[in-house]
Amino acid sequence: MEGKHPNLIVARKDYTPFPISAIGLFKPKDLYLLAGMYLSSSYQRNSSILHTDITISQLSSLTGVSEEYITNNFYPRLKGSRFISYRCIQEQPLVKRNHFYLPNPTHNFRFIRKEFFFDRTISPEEKGVMIGLYGLCLNDTFRYDLSDQRVWEALDISKNTFKKYRNSLIDKNVLWSSYDAPMALTHIDHLSAKVLIYPHFGYKTWIDLVEEFDPTENDIEMYLIMVGRSIA
Repeated sequence: MEGKHPNLIVARKDYTPFPISAIGLFKPKDLYLLAGMYLSSSYQRNSSILHTDITISQLSSLTGVSEEYITNNFYPRLKGSRFISYRCIQEQPLVKRNHFYLPNPTHNFRFIRKEFFFDRTISPEEKGVMIGLYGLCLNDTFRYDLSDQRVWEALDISKNTFKKYRNSLIDKNVLWSSYDAPMALTHIDHLSAKVLIYPHFGYKTWIDLVEEFDPTENDIEMYLIMVGRSIA
């Protein structure tokens, strides 16, 4: 497994909490990199911060984002954001290392699994948009019922940028309409909602929710009636 995924070295846990408050503060690619830093952090019980000393090369290996981008674009913006704090520590006579201190979310967060970072079929920018969309979902669900405009404003990206990545995620079968998604992931009062169907989000994944779902015959009948009315 380690030979297949050398980035496991910096993936210190199976999943990480990620604060919803970061969404809109960072552009999609940077949001994804920040999530990688969270995955690399040490778990600390009853602490308001999480610590990581992940290097540029390690973060690049974990996320698939170039070292040049991390060095010249992401790190300057991260350090200037005031979302995190950091110290550059002289660890050896000729070696300095950045130590980052990330806010540890105790509420209003989403779980992101380590396998998310190993998936190279989805670009870093797309992954950042996915994290943003996941943060906009109703708690304990994978659906959001917001207009496109409210979404791109919440993510602080342009209309054209959002539509580009939204369409790409639809093409990659990550983003679905409620009419095409499993009933377990939808709600009859929110059939206009979009649904994220991706296996590496959540403490309970969408697969877990579908497997646990046990509707009554009346539930199914009412759902089919409401879907039929919406389509008609």
